[in-house]
Amino acid sequence: MPLNGLMGQQRAVRILGGMLKTGRIVSAYLFTGPRGVGKTTAAFSFIKAMNCEDSDCVREGNFCGQCRSCKNTDSLVHPDLKVMAPEDDVKDKAAKAVKSEQNKEQSRVIQIDQIREAGEFLSTSAMQWKGKAVIIKDAHAMNPSAGNAFLKTLEEPPAGSIIVLITHMEEALLDTIRSRCVKIPFVPLSFRVLSAIAEKHGIAVTDDQISLSNGSARAVLNEALVNGRDRALAMFTAMVSGKKTQQWKDRQEMSLWFESAMVFLRDMAALKLGHTALVNMDKKAEFTALCKAADISVIVDCYEVFFSLSRYFALNINKGIVFNYTASKLRDVFGVSERGRANALYGAYHNSPKEGVY
Repeated sequence: MPLNGLMGQQRAVRILGGMLKTGRIVSAYLFTGPRGVGKTTAAFSFIKAMNCEDSDCVREGNFCGQCRSCKNTDSLVHPDLKVMAPEDDVKDKAAKAVKSEQNKEQSRVIQIDQIREAGEFLSTSAMQWKGKAVIIKDAHAMNPSAGNAFLKTLEEPPAGSIIVLITHMEEALLDTIRSRCVKIPFVPLSFRVLSAIAEKHGIAVTDDQISLSNGSARAVLNEALVNGRDRALAMFTAMVSGKKTQQWKDRQEMSLWFESAMVFLRDMAALKLGHTALVNMDKKAEFTALCKAADISVIVDCYEVFFSLSRYFALNINKGIVFNYTASKLRDVFGVSERGRANALYGAYHNSPKEGVY
């Protein structure tokens, strides 16, 4: 598939295609936008288009997909390409066996050893391409030491090297990292594009499912999307009512729940403002009842607190403490407690997540 075949990302394709055609390639890029909208596909397409063996495709800023370079890139076996992603804090298998319960609490992060390995990889001569390339998925998951080490590579990148950072949480990256990259923005996919993607994959989806995907192709193709949303909402309402509910089993589940919870809050804020178009249209009645006693200011405040808190999930944050704090926050916001009722009435709720959470 050529670069211009990336569906729903015309602006990103136009920027990248222009760079390819003019040869104005820089050393570091930041592909940022929601999950499941084509960032990783675009990163591989961009790398392939720079190094395709078909000269006609290269002149057009595209790739053939059939040459040795394209095929080896797709298969992740090209000697001049390295793809990195977060990994477990604890690598030693024996340590994992001995401390299994402790390891359940470990985050998946990009560690300093990975960053050093990437730097060493880039510093050696390319074997087939003009320069080496590194793609870093979920770049926001760099721990502090990895982030600081990565700055050295960005400040003095080896000649001809290309680094592509991919993230759906740009704000979690160090400002000094972001400022050294060319930002390529990716946007949520339109209803039309999502319908076409589902049809292409032979999946029948309803309008509610497409709305629930929140612009993500990955989500709309997930057959468990609605069930996952319903489980997240059940936990959300249980927290609000103070009922006992099972905690997240791991940090990945916690992170996904927070993403859903922030969409719930966004829908409720929209209802308070009189908007009728929601992501969770089939839950309009439940959301209307849930936020009836809450002032919009406290709903927005809760959203901001959850967003700020989610930025720290790549660190060794205690999910049990996060669960208790989150449940308390939701009870306050939606008026179950006396404090919550007062705050909903006066719109004066201001609480910081900084104390007692980390």
